[in-house]
Amino acid sequence: MIDRRAVLAAGAGLVLGGCGTVSTVSNSAGSTTSSTTSSSAAPIALDEGVPRDPIVIPLTLYRLLDGGELGTVRTADGIGLIGERVNEIWAQANITFDPLLVRDIEVSSDLLAPIVATGNIDPFIDGLRTSVNAPDPGVFNGFYLSAAFGVNGFAPTGTRTFFVVDEPTVHDERVSSHEIGHLLGLHHDADDPDQLMFSGTNGTTLDGVEQAVSRYIAQGVLSGQR
Repeated sequence: MIDRRAVLAAGAGLVLGGCGTVSTVSNSAGSTTSSTTSSSAAPIALDEGVPRDPIVIPLTLYRLLDGGELGTVRTADGIGLIGERVNEIWAQANITFDPLLVRDIEVSSDLLAPIVATGNIDPFIDGLRTSVNAPDPGVFNGFYLSAAFGVNGFAPTGTRTFFVVDEPTVHDERVSSHEIGHLLGLHHDADDPDQLMFSGTNGTTLDGVEQAVSRYIAQGVLSGQR
């Protein structure tokens, strides 16, 4: 079971931050050929020339499988490739997700339906606590499913989890990296579409401040202070 502390949102009034809308299909489900832009951007430090130790965060990416139309149709290999490209993007901040695992969760459609319809994760979280086996949870955990209330992905406030849909309007790895940005304390960027935290584009750049903030939050998470 996934540790409740890692996934349970605070209170019933869950605040959701949806990122982008799903109106057209840019990636086929399970595709291993999606591309990105600026993923190899050089690190931008607040103090140029000052070395930064790598920060390593365990990440598990889950295929939610319900035997119907609400679970993901992505392949394990496809999600694994997304994870590799997420690491390329977050290399800008010298943050690495390792071990990077891909696992399956067999789940009832009744637990996924509220997420698909409104983004309500409470029934799903209750299932993880009581009856659903989620093997090898990481410090951060990503869940892939068919759809989620018209957004590309979202990271429920107060959790260390994110959700990504099968057919986002932007590159697969960009959605996952963007949602991880929220887990690491970053807010939406309203000014520059080349930035990772701009909503609804394929930008992947992290500026120096974002790198510093995400590293600070990551260190707090790993040390148990957050």
